[in-house]
Amino acid sequence: YTVTEPLTINIKDTPADLVLTNGTQKIKVTLSTSGFELLNYYFKPASRRKVDISLEEVPLHKDSESTYSFSISYAKEKVANFLTIEPSEVSFDENRIAITMEQLDSLKVKVHPNIDLSYEKQYNRHGKIQITPDSVTIYGPKTKLATIDNIYTESISLKNVNSNIDINIPLQLDEMVNYNNKEVNIKINVEKYTEAIANVNIDNNFNKKLRLFPDKVKIRYIVSLTDYNIIKDNSFVVSIDTADISSESNFLPIYLIDYPSNTRITSIEPKEVEYIIIEENEN
Repeated sequence: YTVTEPLTINIKDTPADLVLTNGTQKIKVTLSTSGFELLNYYFKPASRRKVDISLEEVPLHKDSESTYSFSISYAKEKVANFLTIEPSEVSFDENRIAITMEQLDSLKVKVHPNIDLSYEKQYNRHGKIQITPDSVTIYGPKTKLATIDNIYTESISLKNVNSNIDINIPLQLDEMVNYNNKEVNIKINVEKYTEAIANVNIDNNFNKKLRLFPDKVKIRYIVSLTDYNIIKDNSFVVSIDTADISSESNFLPIYLIDYPSNTRITSIEPKEVEYIIIEENEN
């Protein structure tokens, strides 16, 4: 039998920077096959007589500013699979399928991870969280893009972590916005940490001659085993401020001026030191 019947073509997977204005359209398809095979078509409800065509699988030709088309031959195998017949048994009246797509405004925004992390005892993150890509381009109406400052990943919870993390996490998507990426890769280096102690001289370079008691402080800090040997006492800088000198007290608070970014300070002892002012003899 040879029959010509209408069939709905549903266009999907539109490029992120374009919006489809005629995603569903009917075409006429001619089927030359046995009556038994035709029953596959006639037994389907009208709402299911539809074939999906992905724009990621067809070569698009731009015919005008907003009109694109592709050869109908790319639909032949889809239709044949849909009806469980051979592609040679399918033909069309049209040579090409035309679609209309309009350009959207674009905006590049930063991606922020939405991760709830807890680490096993003595383990912690080493370095920064790596996000790839760290920003995505989104497309949509200008008024909608004006309301978006950041993009967040879907929420994920990881407990008792003791090894490196390398996972793909979907983005929180807005139906009114298209995305050039719909997920990002998150990498977190996790290492075992240990406690260490640094005995640090107090910086005392002031006009007035001060003698401090003690003249050193003990800094306890957490550091990864990888960085343990590269941290030295002189990696830390502590100081006092002569503006804190008062006739009502002989003690000065300690200020931590600088410390390695790959450490976490747990305590400084003492938090203040006693001082005396040494008077210089005038000549």
